[in-house]
Amino acid sequence: MDLTNSVIIINKPCGQICHEITTEVKKIVGASRSGHAGTLDPDVSGVLPVAIGRATKLLRYIAGKDKTYVALMKTKRKLERTEIDALFKEFRGEITQTPPKISAVRKVARKRTIHELTILEVNGNLILFRAKVDAGTYIRTLCEDMGKKIGGARMIELRRISVGSITENEAYTMQDLIDAVWLLKNKNDASELERMLRKPEEFIDFPKVVAKDSAVAELKNGAQLAVPGVLKFDSSTRKDGQVAVYSEGGKFVGVGVFLLTYEEFIKMNKGIAVRMERVHCP
Repeated sequence: MDLTNSVIIINKPCGQICHEITTEVKKIVGASRSGHAGTLDPDVSGVLPVAIGRATKLLRYIAGKDKTYVALMKTKRKLERTEIDALFKEFRGEITQTPPKISAVRKVARKRTIHELTILEVNGNLILFRAKVDAGTYIRTLCEDMGKKIGGARMIELRRISVGSITENEAYTMQDLIDAVWLLKNKNDASELERMLRKPEEFIDFPKVVAKDSAVAELKNGAQLAVPGVLKFDSSTRKDGQVAVYSEGGKFVGVGVFLLTYEEFIKMNKGIAVRMERVHCP
């Protein structure tokens, strides 16, 4: 059990802001710091990865993943099913979206991809649907943009059911966490809390690079990973792509960018192979 470097998947309830949740998690477990991956509005529920301790510095590698939501949209008028099907077809794929006024980011149009847009149920002028989207896509805005095509629509409920490969089945309520800490403190039973605490590297699914132990020691001192220090790497590794670096013994070292193609790598006996972005091992 490591309260200095873990991620807890919280099932965020409606009615609380994410900052409140992360602060409460920090207090409950007695961590030094906390943070979350992917902000949810106060009235939105669902999957919220919360990092504690050193794991907070890896949150950006977890937050920048596809998100999946279930949303309830209300249209101003009742639509025929053929109209709904045509509308949803129009918004699948790449779209242009401007963040809403209440968001903290710049209000400029940007491209986002709607990977999945599935109608789950239609009841009068209510449409329940599932959407898998790029990180940074606003479902509320998506509903409003669809509404512009049909005379008006708005989102009335939203739940995030996954962040990347993290699903709601892995999420715990705040009460679950409180109960787990109570068991630890009052019954000396750490089993429930240990089950909730996850290593941050579990959620970093970049191609893997294995560094020689001699090179790992240098990485801790601020060096980059040179070609001679690379023991092996996944076949899915691509030039200028992010990678997760591990030691020979399988310990997570950090995240970096692979600077070479496979052909360039095998021809070189010196030079930098991985530019480290974050060295995480203590």
